[in-house]
Amino acid sequence: MSKNARNPAIIYHDRVAHRYDDIYRGDYWDFYRAVTWECWKPFLPRDSTSRIIDLGCGTGVWGLRLAKSGFHVTFLDISQKMLDVAHRKAEEMGIEARTSYVCADICDLAELEGNSFQFAVAEGDPICHASRPERAMKEIQRILTPGGILAASLDNKCAGIDYYLERGEIEELDKFARTGKTMWLAERHEERFPVHMYSPDEARLLVKGAGLELTALRGKTVLPVRKHAELLSDLKQFQRLLKLELKLNKNEAWIGRASHLQVVAMKTAE
Repeated sequence: MSKNARNPAIIYHDRVAHRYDDIYRGDYWDFYRAVTWECWKPFLPRDSTSRIIDLGCGTGVWGLRLAKSGFHVTFLDISQKMLDVAHRKAEEMGIEARTSYVCADICDLAELEGNSFQFAVAEGDPICHASRPERAMKEIQRILTPGGILAASLDNKCAGIDYYLERGEIEELDKFARTGKTMWLAERHEERFPVHMYSPDEARLLVKGAGLELTALRGKTVLPVRKHAELLSDLKQFQRLLKLELKLNKNEAWIGRASHLQVVAMKTAE
């Protein structure tokens, strides 16, 4: 068995690939994706010939949307089974010609040439799930063209505090507060892998350390709509809450309420 085959992240994502879309289905996740799209839509390349990469693409939610819009998209994931699902969906949508697929760890993008992508998506927190987030960020910086944009979600450290308090694990909470390190809480022990969560200030340092310039930092979602998902079933209320979320989540005073941080960063001219 290869070393990669024993990687807990691969084991987990291979196993759930066939039902991954169902895990993230429902009104709350529709809202979450709408917030995500509105946060980085203004930064998309205007030229449809621009190359885009969907890092940690999973089953291809974002890459497929972008390919459908006319961009050529490279789908990259550590799980081949996730890529297989994304590929099959591209075929069904009739957009396969505008897609390509790479099975690789986000910490090692040696297969990809430097300065080759105008836009990179890293949603679903693949940077946080990387064994070496700082290395992953530098690899992303390397493959972006000067002026290229990274849109990425990061797990918000503030959102991890309740887990430890609810269990009375004060010593573990102290360690988490200092390091941001925790584990993916899969039921199966062999599927648990390290996760690194970030505060807003730590997210800024992560971006700067990779040689990128922070363009935008938002929380998502700062409104606790996951606890009130019934409000989202009405389209009019969905749109009103979305408008309010986008107004509030760019104010750093609200970011601590969010489960995730939405980062937009640019590679400056070399």
